[in-house]
Amino acid sequence: MRSGYSFDIKKVIPTYICLALIVLVGVFVALPEINRFPAYIHAWSQSDWYSMAIGFQNNGYDFFHPETLVMNKQFPGGWMVDDGTAVTSVDFPVHVYIVSLLMRLFGSSAPWVFRVWTLTVSLFGLCCLYLVCERLTFSVLKSLMVTFFALFSPLYLYYFDSFLPSVPAISFVFAGVLMYVVYLGSGKSKDWYLTIAFLTLSALMRTSQAVPFVAVFCSEVLRWILKRRDTVFNSRFLISLLLSAVAIGGYLMWNAHLRNQYGSLFLNNLKPPRSWTDVCNVFDIIGERWKFRYFSAIQHWTVVVTMALVALTLLLKKSLLNRFQDFKPSPTVEKYKSLRFDFLLFVLIYCLGELLFFVAMMRQYRDHDYYFLDSLFVPIILLFLLIVRCLPAFKGLLKVVPFVLVVLMCGSMWNAAKHGNLERQKGYDRARQCALAFDGSGEWLDEMGVSRDAKILTLFAYPQNTPFLEMGRCGYSVMYFGRDMVEASLGFNYDYIIVEDSIFKRNYSKAEFVLSRLERVAGNGKISLYLLCDSVVNHSPDATLEDRKSNFISNMNNCRE
Repeated sequence: MRSGYSFDIKKVIPTYICLALIVLVGVFVALPEINRFPAYIHAWSQSDWYSMAIGFQNNGYDFFHPETLVMNKQFPGGWMVDDGTAVTSVDFPVHVYIVSLLMRLFGSSAPWVFRVWTLTVSLFGLCCLYLVCERLTFSVLKSLMVTFFALFSPLYLYYFDSFLPSVPAISFVFAGVLMYVVYLGSGKSKDWYLTIAFLTLSALMRTSQAVPFVAVFCSEVLRWILKRRDTVFNSRFLISLLLSAVAIGGYLMWNAHLRNQYGSLFLNNLKPPRSWTDVCNVFDIIGERWKFRYFSAIQHWTVVVTMALVALTLLLKKSLLNRFQDFKPSPTVEKYKSLRFDFLLFVLIYCLGELLFFVAMMRQYRDHDYYFLDSLFVPIILLFLLIVRCLPAFKGLLKVVPFVLVVLMCGSMWNAAKHGNLERQKGYDRARQCALAFDGSGEWLDEMGVSRDAKILTLFAYPQNTPFLEMGRCGYSVMYFGRDMVEASLGFNYDYIIVEDSIFKRNYSKAEFVLSRLERVAGNGKISLYLLCDSVVNHSPDATLEDRKSNFISNMNNCRE
């Protein structure tokens, strides 16, 4: 029920129908890949988050000591330090913690558990976005247009049910924006508290999402300066802001402690451009690599056409369009005129904040498309909402025209996003091949008598957490062929070494300095288990990988001696 409305079931039925439609469409587009293991685009980061859900099971659900399955971290040691533990610093891991609890509830650690939870939170966010649009446009069709515009962004659609927390954090931003819009219309304390609660949660989950929290604060300061009504400047409201800031700052301090004590798999510093060349390089790469990844070509054209129609509407509003359009505002619309100004103020501040974040992290945008989700995506959707709000609302039979156009537009956007993502998942993919190679390896190692507590060193497997997810064990990962990195890893406290057979064959000459010293004690046709010997024990990859019956315990003891 909208603030300021008397409840009328006839008025809310269209809203419920639209929310149900959004959920059905979301489930439909996500269902085909609901159990897919992390692969292809950014499988590295996705497998890290997936492994963290397993890590909570391993550490007895200790929320404040999150861990993955890898014991040598990227930061600060560059993979070359045995940290002795898989604990890692990370943004507030409430999302993945809930996934871990669900895995325990369902008795399964399969990818579908993680993906279904992410999908559920994402659908909640889209429903909140729809309600924001409905309160600002008073149009079902315009609200659906904006909501599906967001859903069918190729970038958003790909991570819509993934393992990253980016889209769930966006969902709580949408929820916070919804409650802020409600608060701007009602002025009620409870709406303000919910606004701060949702925005605080999103900022904890992804530090970059602190921007909308700050934008709300700055908006309220400006509203107070401009003597707008219902500003938050009283003790109760300021205390709520202070408590939220303490929560965010407190976890940042704890995260810094985890990073200093245990290391981290996740970046924790700014990446601004170092020169004008860096700036040009980033924009060149975005234009070449991500231009139609953020939004498809049909979405670009949709924005252009919408802006053209808005301009035409403004030109003809007092003449020709009056014959076709109903300009009689309802009392509710009149009441919310001030809300629109306040919301515009918030969006402009939000955009400015995300532009500053973009500059602060610019070098990350070259290789990480999801940074766009963490920053500029939501402000762009809200700006598009403000544009769509200005479109004329036709009456009578003429309503059929925009309805048909919106349906065709949404279908085209979905088709473009789906095929664009499928194209990016074709051909050889190292992450997928690694997952296939290690598939079933946990059961195989059990059969070989390798303890679940044994520490494994995986050489040249990519990404780092994928082998351990499949093996059900912890250990150390060396993804690169650098000699210094490999030799440092040989001194780690591991029990066994595992190398994919295809990697061993293809890269024997490149990494002969270590591969020639590996004594093969067992293999399953995809991966092989090795022990490190002090001297060269094999001179040929083909001979090393020949099927042979060998005594596992005997070979292990010989190499250990």
